[in-house]
Amino acid sequence: MFELLVTASIITLLVVYAGRHFHERDDAFVLDIRGWYQAYQPATELPCPWCGAETRESDSSCPSCHRAFGVPAGR
Repeated sequence: MFELLVTASIITLLVVYAGRHFHERDDAFVLDIRGWYQAYQPATELPCPWCGAETRESDSSCPSCHRAFGVPAGR
């Protein structure tokens, strides 16, 4: 029981310290307004990795920036 209390206290202190550290540097991880929606999208509804436009599973390239999916960037 004592070990559990010590472990929980250490984890809590580390989280508080990290939160203060990131807040002071204005470097905290913050989701944008659409963040939670995007986090729970099905894997078939992923946005374009380059411009963030909505795509469909059947798309072979982005409808917005026209970059092909599955092709290395240098080609």
